[in-house]
Amino acid sequence: MRYRRICCGLVLAMTSLAACGSSSTPLAQVSGGTALAGLRGDVLKPSTKEPLIDLRDTSGAMYNVATRDADKTTLLYFGYTNCPDICPHFMADIAAALRESSSAVRSRVTVVFISVDPRRDTLPVIRRWLNHFNSTFVGLRAPIQQVIKIQKAVGVPVSKVDPHSKNGYTVQHSAELLAFTPDKQAHVVYTDGPSTISDLQHDLGILTTDKALGA
Repeated sequence: MRYRRICCGLVLAMTSLAACGSSSTPLAQVSGGTALAGLRGDVLKPSTKEPLIDLRDTSGAMYNVATRDADKTTLLYFGYTNCPDICPHFMADIAAALRESSSAVRSRVTVVFISVDPRRDTLPVIRRWLNHFNSTFVGLRAPIQQVIKIQKAVGVPVSKVDPHSKNGYTVQHSAELLAFTPDKQAHVVYTDGPSTISDLQHDLGILTTDKALGA
């Protein structure tokens, strides 16, 4: 499985983040084999359940990740707009993978970005940032403790925000993109790497089939 890089250049092992307390199976525990054969992403066994949560979206309305666009495949990513490298790189990769996909595939995909830095990421800030990549991307914001609960629920190592660190305001988080299909489960995860665009484009062709969408 490809190496998961951490934002801000903080040299901490992924296992130390996971130790912050996840009751779900850590994303590191993956293996091959899936009902949706041929996926290039890292297959999750067991799969991860989609969170039943309501967060504020960039329009100011409440957005339920599990029920909104329930008939689509949802790509869920945790990040922040001031991230100097991984977050913009990853969002650009997602946007590129969608651009290179057919209109039929794009119509069956929703991309959801949840900020791990709500202190600085106001709703307008998130919206402007996401528009640089794709204006259809959904941006969500909540108090950091609520975001951490969501991360624990889906098995993602929790974020750490330190506004008084030695080097100034720092945000530490892992980089995973979870793909939830309409069965309310994530069967595959993508980590940052040079093949993210081609792998994601390939897999979206599978994840958005009638079989995957329960049609």
